[in-house]
Amino acid sequence: MPDTRTDHDSVSAGQHHSTMRGWYAVSILLVALLISFTDRLIINLVVDPIRSELTLSDFQISLLQGAGFAIVFALAGLPSGRLADSTNRRNLIIAGITLWSSATIACGLAVDFRFFLAARVAVGLGEAALIPAASSLIIDLFAARQRGTALGIFALGATFGTGAALFFGGLMLAWITAGLFETIPLVGTLSPWRQLFLLAGLPGILLVPFLLLIKEPLRRRSSGLLPLSGVAARLIADNGTVLRVCMVKGALGMGDYALIAWLPTLLQRAYGMSPLEAGSLLALSITTSGVIASLAGGTLSDSFVRRWGVQTRVVLLLGCYTLTTIGACVIFFVETGEHAAIAFAIWALGSIGGYVIGHVVMQESVPNEMRATTIALSLAVTALIGIGLGPTLVPLVAEHIYGGEGALQSAMATVSLVAALVAFAIVWPPVRKGIVALRAQFP
Repeated sequence: MPDTRTDHDSVSAGQHHSTMRGWYAVSILLVALLISFTDRLIINLVVDPIRSELTLSDFQISLLQGAGFAIVFALAGLPSGRLADSTNRRNLIIAGITLWSSATIACGLAVDFRFFLAARVAVGLGEAALIPAASSLIIDLFAARQRGTALGIFALGATFGTGAALFFGGLMLAWITAGLFETIPLVGTLSPWRQLFLLAGLPGILLVPFLLLIKEPLRRRSSGLLPLSGVAARLIADNGTVLRVCMVKGALGMGDYALIAWLPTLLQRAYGMSPLEAGSLLALSITTSGVIASLAGGTLSDSFVRRWGVQTRVVLLLGCYTLTTIGACVIFFVETGEHAAIAFAIWALGSIGGYVIGHVVMQESVPNEMRATTIALSLAVTALIGIGLGPTLVPLVAEHIYGGEGALQSAMATVSLVAALVAFAIVWPPVRKGIVALRAQFP
């Protein structure tokens, strides 16, 4: 008979089935995640105008895209995770969204590199609170058989947020250039890229009243905040499964942010597209793949749990990282903007699917008392390795390996391929254990 056991802290289905309250929370948190990714990534559409007006180099731009955001995002993530494991998670999210939205507006007022960098640091500080608190909250609202689906739907916020940053950012730039906002006092006199940041910061502030309607759920089987020694012991238990999934997110994040940061610029520089054309094409690419990956990854992994047990969920990561490797290889050979978008879609299908499944694997491998901390650790690793290195490695690889900024495409492909191969190597031990558990179901 198939093993249909759920994890140790599941409660009876009658007590723990999803409710309207739970799905309302998921939907609002999805929108919050969408806004956070939009505010994080909107800079990628206006690289050249910012560089020109503030007299910046590609390297300085990469710091604004990556390290300037990532370092504080990583450093603030772990304290935010610990807070989410011990305090009201909804209120923590509200504080975070208020901070990062205000900081996004401040980006549009930057007068030099240092001002802009400080604003990006504040964006990272605010966004560090969202995913650990929201993920922990969602886990307490749903049973193990539904968590993959719930977290997959929540993860759509990242997908749509990336797409929204590219599509609506491009659309907004077109409206701004056409003079649609020039009659607004103070705003209308600013450069188009500055107006874009000001307008991008408003939705987060408007979402706060809807967040206030979310009620903090009871923590399931929680006995208080776990000491750091206990957290460390759980991370390295079971051949380091949780730590490995955290690390693999960082490795894949390096490829994610190398592509997200520079693809809009590549499409404009090399293939003659406008910001709206580049944004629309990439938004379509990542949104289509992201929706498929988020929903299919969550529901398929839940199906594995129902049929063969929780321990088999991790096996699906093997297929996800195969897709990222294929996508990275294809990027080397594309010759049109449309083909580049298709390659990016293949990459995103694997990366986002792996993100959703890995998210649930980590949450099911630790007790309630350290769930938000675990997610915060994975985000810290993603920020330091992925966001911190990905955007910056691309111009460095282009310059020092391929001979100059004209080799942007080859540099992006190289960084993403290395990221995919490293992810394979890191995640193989827990995947192999999952394969053994799966085979045991078929004597």
